[in-house]
Amino acid sequence: MRGILAPLSPHEEITLRRVALGFGVRDQLPSQHVQRLEQLSLIEEADGAFRLTELGLQRYAGLERPTKWNSDTAAEDVSRLLTNRTKPDSR
Repeated sequence: MRGILAPLSPHEEITLRRVALGFGVRDQLPSQHVQRLEQLSLIEEADGAFRLTELGLQRYAGLERPTKWNSDTAAEDVSRLLTNRTKPDSR
C-alpha cells in the first residue's frame, strides 16, 4: 500500500511512465529510480525488462495526464519546441 501513497520525484514518475509505456529496458532507465520503484513494489523485472506490478498499474492510472493541445498545429508546435525553430508569421 505504501507504493500508492509514497511521493515520487518527477524523475521517478517519468521512469514509472516509461515502464508503463513499454520502455522498461534496464540499461535505458536510471538505476536509482528503478531501485526506488522496486522498493515501492511499483515495478518488477520479467524477461529482461521491467513491467508494472498490480500496485504500479494502480499508481500509473492515478497519475495526472498531460494537458491536451488546443491547436490544430500541435504536432508542428511540438516539433518547433524540440528543434528550437520559431513559429512562422501567420499574416
